[in-house]
Amino acid sequence: MNRPWRRLFAFGYVAFVALTMSNAHAEKQDAVQAAEGLWAYTSLQAGGSGEQMPLTGIILYKNGLFAQQSIYDGQPFESQGAMAHAGPFGAGPKGIHMTAEQTISIAPGKDPALKFRRDTQHDITVDREGDTMTIVFGSGTVQKFKRIGPAQGDMYKLQNGVLALVDQHFVIVAGDDKAVVTGYGKFQRQGNAYDLNVIRWSEATPGKATNLRDVALKASFDGKTFALADGRSFQVVAKK
Repeated sequence: MNRPWRRLFAFGYVAFVALTMSNAHAEKQDAVQAAEGLWAYTSLQAGGSGEQMPLTGIILYKNGLFAQQSIYDGQPFESQGAMAHAGPFGAGPKGIHMTAEQTISIAPGKDPALKFRRDTQHDITVDREGDTMTIVFGSGTVQKFKRIGPAQGDMYKLQNGVLALVDQHFVIVAGDDKAVVTGYGKFQRQGNAYDLNVIRWSEATPGKATNLRDVALKASFDGKTFALADGRSFQVVAKK
């Protein structure tokens, strides 16, 4: 191969690699954009076993933060397991990479009732068609959702978790290995006073866990402190 042809080949190869890398980057960014919104679970299939695990819950992606909360369906409701996650997300090797700063597993009646881990890493693929979305984890777990809304509203980074007020819904995932509060539902607001119409709520310490559904709770929020009527409060460190 003479020198001009070598130069032409080298230029073409570099252009091809650059185009491939550009397309891959665009696909990852597309996955991030596709996931943005508030989503309700429609199914969860466990990796490995393929077992269908009916549950009620949501996942939220907005402005680089995500929050997930759910309680498994079954009877008695009070003894069903719950899970919640929250933290940053962005483009990753498979589509989206999530760092769950809170990884929460709640098991009422078990000892301990609360298991908590920090900074678990998750890479997922995202397949969205209109108002439905499927995400697949490296473990093979498949989760499917329907869109509630575009996540219009505000998301807040808490000292230990995330609070969101979007699409007339609230989502909270907060706590550590000593105590956690997780839940979602709809809300109504008058000034700093909030009426929380809970769809699912699960809170726990290592010694005790409580599940709630279809109940009303009172809260207040001034943009800096989210406080429940029982006195528990959660401090905002940043607005997203």
